[in-house]
Amino acid sequence: MLVCCPYQLPLAATVSFAIVLCLAFRNDRHHRHHHLAQGFSYSPHGHRSSAIICTIPSSIIGAHNRNKKCTYDAPGKIPTIGAGWALRPPPSSSSPRALAATTESNASEAKDGGKDEPSSLSEQEIMDESMEYLARLITHRLQASNNARVGTDDAPSECRDGERTDNTSQVTHELAEGRFVDLVTTHRGERMLEDLFLSPPRDDNDDEQLAIITKSSHDDNIRIVRGAITALQSLLIYGMQVGVKGSEESQAKMVRHLFRVGDNDANAKANDPASLAVMAPPSGDWTPDCVRRLKYRQDTTLGKLVLAKLVRKRTAQGAFDLLVEMGAWDRHEDTALLRSGFPIRFLGGELDAAARAETDARDVDDVLGIRRDLRRLKIYTIDGASTLDIDDGISVQVLDDGDGNDDARRYRYWVHIADVDRWAGRGSELLEAAERRGTSLYLPTMTLPMFPPSMESIMSLESREDRCALSLGVELDPADGSIIPSSIILTPSLVNVDYRLTYEQADEMLEYGLGYAEEWEMGALLDVATKRRARRAGRGSTEAMVPFPIPRAIVTATTVDEGTGQREVSLKIETTHNSGANATMASVAGGDDEDDHYDPFCSPVSSSNLIVTEMMILAGEAIGTWQKLQPMPKERSTEDGRLQLPNVLEFPFRRQPAPDFKSRQSEVRQMDLLLETNRRYPHAWYARRFFNKVTVSEEPGPHFGMGLDSYVQWTSPIRRLTDLQVHSALKRYLRRKRVNELLRDGSPIPSEVSSMDLGYKMSEIQQQQTTKNDNIIRAIDPIDYTSGLGMIFAGRPVQSSSTNYWLFEHIRRLVKENGEDEVMFESIVLGCVNPDRLQYAVYVYELGLEHRYLSESGELGVGKRLWLKVVFVNPRTELLTFSLASRSGGIHNARQSMAPAA
Repeated sequence: MLVCCPYQLPLAATVSFAIVLCLAFRNDRHHRHHHLAQGFSYSPHGHRSSAIICTIPSSIIGAHNRNKKCTYDAPGKIPTIGAGWALRPPPSSSSPRALAATTESNASEAKDGGKDEPSSLSEQEIMDESMEYLARLITHRLQASNNARVGTDDAPSECRDGERTDNTSQVTHELAEGRFVDLVTTHRGERMLEDLFLSPPRDDNDDEQLAIITKSSHDDNIRIVRGAITALQSLLIYGMQVGVKGSEESQAKMVRHLFRVGDNDANAKANDPASLAVMAPPSGDWTPDCVRRLKYRQDTTLGKLVLAKLVRKRTAQGAFDLLVEMGAWDRHEDTALLRSGFPIRFLGGELDAAARAETDARDVDDVLGIRRDLRRLKIYTIDGASTLDIDDGISVQVLDDGDGNDDARRYRYWVHIADVDRWAGRGSELLEAAERRGTSLYLPTMTLPMFPPSMESIMSLESREDRCALSLGVELDPADGSIIPSSIILTPSLVNVDYRLTYEQADEMLEYGLGYAEEWEMGALLDVATKRRARRAGRGSTEAMVPFPIPRAIVTATTVDEGTGQREVSLKIETTHNSGANATMASVAGGDDEDDHYDPFCSPVSSSNLIVTEMMILAGEAIGTWQKLQPMPKERSTEDGRLQLPNVLEFPFRRQPAPDFKSRQSEVRQMDLLLETNRRYPHAWYARRFFNKVTVSEEPGPHFGMGLDSYVQWTSPIRRLTDLQVHSALKRYLRRKRVNELLRDGSPIPSEVSSMDLGYKMSEIQQQQTTKNDNIIRAIDPIDYTSGLGMIFAGRPVQSSSTNYWLFEHIRRLVKENGEDEVMFESIVLGCVNPDRLQYAVYVYELGLEHRYLSESGELGVGKRLWLKVVFVNPRTELLTFSLASRSGGIHNARQSMAPAA
């Protein structure tokens, strides 16, 4: 920066001025974001400065010049002080250039008469400057963190907006704000990365801050800061790759769900820093889409340059370790989650949309008169103790008491599902937030909900609160629990839940007889659930084919110290359908007889689990049956000269073909033999080879695994986008049906009904009511059941990877705690995977873990029980190696279910 004095003060006096430059950006938020997010490329918008305040010692300038005032030209031009002072637009970042170089520049430009033309650095020079700048910021952060650890005063700064008076730091901080969303898993880590640009580094030989000044132009300084931010983003992307296995092609497949048409990916050369500007959209705003593209491209070039500048290993592990040292990441950072592109937190616009929805009193179903008041029904919800998204309730209604004859009584069984469409209707901002996610993600460390947390209690079926629901009522054949099709009722409803129960509470009620006395409804629900399970099993369902499924560990990593981030790991071993006669019966006294089934760690039988499971499956079968019975006019028509809307309802039917047993008779005999000889887990493992893939189709079809002729999944709209879309399609059908009744009667359509509510343009409906023409009424906003599937499919391996990480971390802590002693676990051989290598699938009881084991003692019999000791475990790479152990030797943590916090 240059200050030119018309009074020809000595050069020494000129360069000794104490200058504080304050740069204020335009108040217009759009222009600010437009300017901040231009990426690593040259900004065509020129200078955005609107004011420069220059403090000059009066002892140097003198009394005459002390009264000179600044005049401000248009943004982008150079303000002047009086008639002779000229200032370049100020830099907005700290720079690695030495102060001596700046002094030389000032002196040189003073001799040239104070030129005010901005210099322009090449892309390579900008990149070099950015790397130097970022390296110094990181070094400063590491030094401060180290000082904090050893107890010195120079601790890391936690300053936020408004806490510092250094305006240049505020500008660089503003450039960084919001640029690290979804690149770290905690808000604390995101703030740390932003604050990295808030505190300029100190000079090693000076206690004062380095001058935030370079001999380059204002635009170049902005570009340098942006380049540093982009390089830091690249470093984060590189660190995410730690532990990733497979070829480049397989890794590319892992992120292909992040690609969108229009990303212009073909024009962005991979590993080309000059092309990084494509990460920001034409509007210049840094949006979630920019993060998505960043993760899709997986550009790590600049991240490697940063590591080289800092003399660090240029590996993903090196990047990961550096980010942990900086405090941006925790050493248990979920890199699989970060790589997936799943949104980690809700943005300001999404939270604002939730706040508006909370106060939205509009209910088009009530206006149309199709929402039924079912608050008279006694409704139960049964969920886990920690469940927040309560989306289903159940009840029993007596239709005919049979004059006191229990066998002659008629019941209607109700399933009530939270009416999420009431709050997140078609075209709403809340629906857009859900479409970005596709599902709620349940991880050992956290739950990432599909909707903002504030909406969970409003959407959920909370007890003692009036709530909107979508209710299905059905009568069942008393003999076998089959559906009576003509009895099915589907309606938007208003409900009030009487009892919110946990599975444990409901099981206790049934065990002690309350479910057959005061709360007789619970007993009635268990009776019908038992009949329904038996009926489906008789039709070949999974529960019949695999009556004893292999349990899995539900892993929880609970924070016990917010300051240090320490987590306590606990395991709960559960089966996929742990209810009814098919549940695994634990037999601790199994002895050494390998034909006896033995599993001391699996959860016990749960009758309430059976009730909930069967009632939700009943709802899925009933809605598919109901759909097939509905009239569906595909074209507009007239009835008595009055318009009738087309009304078609399509559902995503889940289908699964039956296994091909006929051509695989020898395998069938082997599978049957395993069950006959009580080798239950080996039987479950062997049976998997017969199951066909589940597909989704608009045409109804049988689902073998369910034992049903048709099945639609719709009972979890708070946490599954596809279920919510089924609600939207169903409610549109019911609304159009009601509107057709109004049109047929010559009644007006309520003004509150919108085009999105019906899926047809209201203007065209009203026009055709008056003109009586035969024009086609065009459908709008078709419901796409494939929307969000990419993120859903990406979420599954994230859940698996996160569970494995914490399970292996649990094992690592046990090994560390036991020191030199062996840590060993009892397991069972499920089957041979590779005979040539003697590789076997084993199940470790205490860990709820299926794993591969290379036999050290020749061939192993299926169902044989082994004691295996841990040889090596690495949670980050998901590597775990076992070898044979002596049952009498080492340490066996047979009853331990929790690892110490670390």
